[in-house]
Amino acid sequence: MNVLVEVILVYLLYRFIAGFLVPLFRTTRTMRQQFQDMNARSHGPEANRNPPSPGPQGQPGPSGNGSSKVGEYIDFEEVK
Repeated sequence: MNVLVEVILVYLLYRFIAGFLVPLFRTTRTMRQQFQDMNARSHGPEANRNPPSPGPQGQPGPSGNGSSKVGEYIDFEEVK
């Protein structure tokens, strides 16, 4: 009788490990790998892909002589 109870307990333990713990570990490992891949894609080459933008309205930034125009002044009136 004791042998039968032990066999049933071993079988239930096996079913618990094979049916719950192993898939849980596999899923955890897969999700961790996917998060690492997403993190690498978001912080990887894309950060180096965006070059610094030129000055306002596509013009290069101010030069050393100070004669370059940065922008255009637009006079406006407030409408009430």
